[in-house]
Amino acid sequence: MRSGEAVRRALERGRELIRPGASVLEICEEVEDLIRKLSDGPAFPCNLSVGYEAAHYSPVPEDPKRLPEKGIVKLDLGAHVRGRIADSAISVLLKPVEKHEKLSEAVKEALERALERARPGLSVSAIGTTISVTIRRKGFKPISNLGGHGLAPYLVHSGVSIPNVPEPLPFKLEPGRAYAIEPFGTDGAGYVVEGKEVTIFSLRPRPPKGWEKRAGDLKDLVEVINERFKTLPFSPRWLTDVMAYDKLMEALLRLSKIGVLTAYPILIEAKRGEVAQWEHTIFVTEEGVVVTTAGSNRGSPRSSSS
Repeated sequence: MRSGEAVRRALERGRELIRPGASVLEICEEVEDLIRKLSDGPAFPCNLSVGYEAAHYSPVPEDPKRLPEKGIVKLDLGAHVRGRIADSAISVLLKPVEKHEKLSEAVKEALERALERARPGLSVSAIGTTISVTIRRKGFKPISNLGGHGLAPYLVHSGVSIPNVPEPLPFKLEPGRAYAIEPFGTDGAGYVVEGKEVTIFSLRPRPPKGWEKRAGDLKDLVEVINERFKTLPFSPRWLTDVMAYDKLMEALLRLSKIGVLTAYPILIEAKRGEVAQWEHTIFVTEEGVVVTTAGSNRGSPRSSSS
């Protein structure tokens, strides 16, 4: 549970740092450093997305971005211990705005209701229905093309999706596996689109055949990425000791184009609606579930009847 405790404490510290005018880079670097002290390191770069940004904004070196006077800040953090991942997120209001408060509360309640239902053998579609109904009853929309995901060693997305809407997927919660339950809600269109910025990458578990020839002189960079991060997502900020940032970004985008890396563009609400996000990681046992990122009050197996 050490990775879960690391994320929980880093989120607490991040909440303290989030305020109007604060540097996004300074916040992320501080919470990432705390995760390194408490675990084997970040499972992915600090995501600090604001307002209509739903996910995947992580600062670049010397990033000048500062938090605005109002809006919902989504802080999404991950930690790992020997590749075992904990992933959790909170929403923080920069200014008390009634609609923002109600949106964040609706999404947080959706997460609570989903956790209450979670049990071995439960279909992920049932979780999606619970999340969708809870958010819609509060007058908002779940984000239909974002959701939770299975976790595996050194893989933030194991291939199992946990929807935020009643989507008929074949997956069920299986004992011995970990999952991130991750509702998003909005007052906008209810889906996200990709933005132009890319500040997060990961090494693909199975790059295409012949990639070495196409990568050419970038094979050494791929070896460094594999040695440092394996298949966990990483920030270019963490590789500026290897290559100057501008040259590094060219290299990472080239490796993405040939299929060696996955690039994660910033995700934006389609109608620029405000977005809230809450997330916890669960580990499923034969008896129930453990919420690994929630602290000692939820640190033991909980059956579906508890």
